[in-house]
Amino acid sequence: MTSLPRPASLLVALSLAPLATACAGDDSSTTDASASATETSGESTTTGSSGGSESEGTTTDASGSESDSDSGTDSDTGTMNAFPVGGCGLAEYPLLDAAEMGRIVDWAPDLKFAASDIDTLLAAQGLGSLTPVKSGAQLYKIRYTTQDKGVMVEATGFIAVPTDLEGELPVAMWTHGTTGFTDKCGPTATADGGFAPLLMAALGVVAVAPDYLGMNGWGPPSGFLHPYIVPEPTAIASLDSLRALQRFADGEGPADLKVVPTQQTILWGASEGGFAALWADRYAPHYAPEFEIAGVVAAIPPSDLIGEVGYAMSKVSPATALLAPGLLGNATWYEITNPISELLAAPFDTQLPPALMSECDPGLFNSITSVDQVYTQYAIDAFASMDYESLGVWFCMLEQATLHSAMIEYKEVHPVLIQLGSADNLVSPGPVRADIPVLCGQGYQIQHIECEGLGHSDSALASLPFQKDWALARLAGEPLDEVCVVNDPVDCSKF
Repeated sequence: MTSLPRPASLLVALSLAPLATACAGDDSSTTDASASATETSGESTTTGSSGGSESEGTTTDASGSESDSDSGTDSDTGTMNAFPVGGCGLAEYPLLDAAEMGRIVDWAPDLKFAASDIDTLLAAQGLGSLTPVKSGAQLYKIRYTTQDKGVMVEATGFIAVPTDLEGELPVAMWTHGTTGFTDKCGPTATADGGFAPLLMAALGVVAVAPDYLGMNGWGPPSGFLHPYIVPEPTAIASLDSLRALQRFADGEGPADLKVVPTQQTILWGASEGGFAALWADRYAPHYAPEFEIAGVVAAIPPSDLIGEVGYAMSKVSPATALLAPGLLGNATWYEITNPISELLAAPFDTQLPPALMSECDPGLFNSITSVDQVYTQYAIDAFASMDYESLGVWFCMLEQATLHSAMIEYKEVHPVLIQLGSADNLVSPGPVRADIPVLCGQGYQIQHIECEGLGHSDSALASLPFQKDWALARLAGEPLDEVCVVNDPVDCSKF
C-alpha cells in the first residue's frame, strides 16, 4: 500500500493552483503563434492509422456517423464532418474514424490507497465532510489515441478505480486546472498529479483524468505545446479519454478489474478544467454521442473568453498575465499568420514562447505594474471600446472560445453547475455571471453557486463538498434545485 502523501499534495490537487507566477497560481499555457503552428497539428507525434477506415461508399467519422466517401463530405451538412471543425481561416479537415480513438497504447499502475488512508488525508485537509469514502482506490497511468486537426496523436492521463466495489459503476471525467505548458508539466509527470481522480474513485465512481494535448506526462513526448483554452482540441482529447476508459476496462487494461464503467458520465473540472468540462459537454453529442452525460460540474470556468480578456486588459490583475499565454495558444492552434506582436507588447511577444517551452512556471510576469507592459495599445483600446470588428481574426478565435458564440450547435441539454468565487481576480466572476442568462436563453439548464469573499482556488476547494453532492445527485437522476438563477454569494465554509 502506498504511503500517505504529504499534506500539501491534496491541496495542490484540488486547489488547481500549482503555478506561482503573477497569475496568482493558476491557468496559463500556450505556444508561439508563428513557430509552433505545424507542431500543434500533431505531425510530430503520430501513432496507428493516419486516417479513417474505409468501407464501400462511406467513411465513418469520429462521432460514428457515416459520410459520403466519394465526395469526402457529410451528406447532411455538405462538409467533411457532421459538425464544424477548424474555423477562423483554418481549412476544414476530415476527422478520423471513431473506432481508432481511445485505443490504449500503454498503461502502468500508479498509486494505491486504502479507504481509511484516504479518510485520514481528507480529514487532515479540513475536508472531513467528504468522509467516510466508499472505497480505497487504485490509480493507473495511460497513453491513448486521440486526434488533432484530423491527425492521429497520443495523449496521456490517469484512470482511477475503486478497489472495494464491484460491478457496474458510473464514470467521472476530471479535467484539471493548468499545470504548465509542455510534457513535463502534465499531471501524470508529477508525484501528486493524480489525487483528484483517485479521490473520485474513492467516492464510488470510475474516474478518468486526461492530461490534455501537448502534455504527455510519461512515455514518448508529444512534440508540441499544449493548446491552452482552445475548445476543439480540448474537448476532443478529453472525450477520447472516456473512450480510453471503456477500452481499458474492456480488455486493453489489467485483466483483474472488478468494476465495469457504464456510459453514465459526470464531466467535472475547475478553472481550465471547468472550461474543458463545458466544452466536452458541448462537443459530446456531436463527437462522442455514446456517452450519457448526467451533469457537468464547472468550477471557476472562463466560459466567456471575450469578457475575461476584456477584464484582463482593463487593469493589472493575475488575469493580465494569464490571458497572454492563452492568446498565444489560440493563435498557434488556428495557425494565424498575423504576428502576435499585434496583441502582445515587447518583449513578451518574443520571450513568452520559449519560456513556456522550457518551464512549467516561467515567472515572466512577476514584475508587471501596468497592462500596457503586456498588451499593445491597439488591443487595449479595442477591448476598452468593444470595437471587436477592428480585431479581425483575433476576435474570431476568442469568439470560438466563448461558449455562447461558438459555431458548434448546442444539441443536448444536460444539467450544469457553475461555481464561482466573488473575490476571484483570475477568472473574473462578472463575465461568467453575465454569461449565465445568455446561455440559459440558448437552452442551458444551469445552477449557480458563488463563494462569498473567496478567490479562485480557495472557492473551488471550499465548495468541493457541494460539488460532490451535486454530482452524485445528478448521477442519481435527481432534478436541479433551481435553474438559471444568478444567486448572491454564500458562505462556502459551511459546506
